[in-house]
Amino acid sequence: MHFHHKSFLAAALTLGLATPALAAPAFEVTHDGVIDGSQSFGSSYYMDELELRITNPSSFLAQISAMNIQSTNNIALFLYNEGEFTPADYWQNNLAVTSGYLPGLSGAGAYPEGNYILAVVGNLPGNTGTYTLGLIGAILGWGPTQQQLLEEMQSAGITLGRLALRQSAGNTSQGARGSFVARDLQSPLSFGDFEDGEAPVISTKNGQLMGNVYAWVNFNGFIARGSANDYSGSGVQLGADISVSPNMVLGLSLGHDDLNANTATTSTSGDFTYVQPYLGYRSGAWSGELALLYGQADYKQTSAGGVGRADSDVWALSIAAQRDIALSDMLTFTPMASARYGEEKITGKSGTLAGTGSTTVDYSELSLGARWTRSVRDTLVYTGLHLDYVTTDAPAALAGGGYDPDGLSGRVELGGAFPITANGDLMIGAEMGGIGSELTNYSGQMRFVFSF
Repeated sequence: MHFHHKSFLAAALTLGLATPALAAPAFEVTHDGVIDGSQSFGSSYYMDELELRITNPSSFLAQISAMNIQSTNNIALFLYNEGEFTPADYWQNNLAVTSGYLPGLSGAGAYPEGNYILAVVGNLPGNTGTYTLGLIGAILGWGPTQQQLLEEMQSAGITLGRLALRQSAGNTSQGARGSFVARDLQSPLSFGDFEDGEAPVISTKNGQLMGNVYAWVNFNGFIARGSANDYSGSGVQLGADISVSPNMVLGLSLGHDDLNANTATTSTSGDFTYVQPYLGYRSGAWSGELALLYGQADYKQTSAGGVGRADSDVWALSIAAQRDIALSDMLTFTPMASARYGEEKITGKSGTLAGTGSTTVDYSELSLGARWTRSVRDTLVYTGLHLDYVTTDAPAALAGGGYDPDGLSGRVELGGAFPITANGDLMIGAEMGGIGSELTNYSGQMRFVFSF
């Protein structure tokens, strides 16, 4: 490159930071760019100007891994501090420069964490074309810092986990209660006078349990929306239980959810797989359930700076209790309470989340409410009103315009159930939660029950 004022060789010797072409390493961020003649560099060269943020000075590397520049396949890289780049006088304030075929810049700690300009320049006057840039220890864009990206990941993970656990805990609770009904040979479609030990509960079981296994499958989904963010998930959960005593069932559930979160600055997607053993107990008109969940999630976070990946381990405990009160032959009133606590350990793995280490966030949710259940011919319909109180240590002040997840909110539910075979039933339900909070959420489920 025939630079004015200085030759490239002199600049490289002066700065001591030019690196030869390297075999492409495992880049954390890659960028496909173009030098199209729309940005001038000096009086006769063209460039592609990039905003660069160095996140790990000790491992920083910016290298061209592929290029197609005409008429000579040659590129130069110029590095500047933020706010110190003058295209018409490119030697002013220049920190480093290198050129050639697949050139690279590395600092070995020479450049502190912060914002920079990287100019990708065609190495002869008038040269244009395409290139691929790989980064290690750096991201593109001056948007969220790595700490802010980590906070976005924490908030997304704990919010998605909390909404997913509310559904999974409700499913295991429903499974245990339905199992008792089936084992009592009760039809849930008649709510007349009953004695202790025969209290009806919400279930779709319609007939005798043939053996000792009560099984169910749930298809779930939820959507939550705030002023600057939204969350969604969909998945399937399978469960089965056996009786270990007249008043106790022991079950195991497996589930998988596809999760997504979006804010003004990031988009996060993940796969969450979990196992959830559960215990159901009853005493007269009272019943209760206890469930323990362990799961693992893989997350992909996309921002202006590139793509970051993280893993998480989730532990959660849920407990619920309720009492059935017959208001008439056809109507049952069920006051209920539940509590859920969860912890999620999030570990940054690569890309924009590389080097962030592991951090643990937690939440707790208390619920108090009631459900009314009515039989209509061969079908059950129910409605419920609940209050939920959430506390969490996940970051609230996020780069993408966060929300405060803590506080009290309302939730309403509506659904129905009916038999589809002699030993199989279908239940459909929907909820609207977060009423009065900064994050309103909607969920739905379709539940199939089998007994054998």
